[in-house]
Amino acid sequence: MEILVTGHKGFIGTEVYAKLKADGYNVTGMDIGDRLPDTKFDYIIHLGARTLIRKSKELPYEYFEDNVGLTMRMLEVARKRGSAIVYATSGSVSEATNPYSLGKKQSAEWIELYQKLYNIRRYTLKFYNVYGPTCRKGAVYLFCNAVLKSLPVTVYGDGSHIRDFIHVKDIVKVIERIVDGKVAEGVHEIGTGKGTSVMELIKNIEKKTGKKLQITHADYVLSEADALFAKSPLLDTTIDLDSGIDEVLAALKKRQD
Repeated sequence: MEILVTGHKGFIGTEVYAKLKADGYNVTGMDIGDRLPDTKFDYIIHLGARTLIRKSKELPYEYFEDNVGLTMRMLEVARKRGSAIVYATSGSVSEATNPYSLGKKQSAEWIELYQKLYNIRRYTLKFYNVYGPTCRKGAVYLFCNAVLKSLPVTVYGDGSHIRDFIHVKDIVKVIERIVDGKVAEGVHEIGTGKGTSVMELIKNIEKKTGKKLQITHADYVLSEADALFAKSPLLDTTIDLDSGIDEVLAALKKRQD
């Protein structure tokens, strides 16, 4: 089986690419700006995208070109070569308030149109807040790194907004199941189904480390939803946030040694 993984050098893509390779699949990696290989792929795992939400306000066209534009390229490959496409969208598309989330929403709509017009096989996966020991961004990483290094952190709003934190290993598990034919085509929510506020996350990290974070509150750069978490998560069981934070803290401490 031939598999293309776009964004294979990114946080999630690296994990997916490595695991599929280890499983014995023929896996090709591609990132933004790379030349598209002339191969008939059974699956296109489309993870490649610009992902910094606040940066998208500064670079709306670049986010359109590298997110929606690249998705259209992958859809054309799927249409012409008979590939199934696995697309990573975001839980934030329910309230698209910035160029990043709007691009993800529009890409998902294009995928549904291609499915209706051309009968492509598609798996649209709504990722929530993905974290893990190799991550270099996101709330779990930022707060864990800051508390260990005694760095100040900025919390936008009052910290009451709720998010769904899903471990990257659970993302990999879902994609493995798709490639193995164990997931039905369609749109799936990839989260834990459990909401955690930013301040609850901070208090958990402080309790584990016995250190207080230096917090500054600021107004939102972009409007954000009060609560984003999976209502009907695909996975029945996921890695719990408490043990996931332990893993991130351990990885950060090891890098500091």
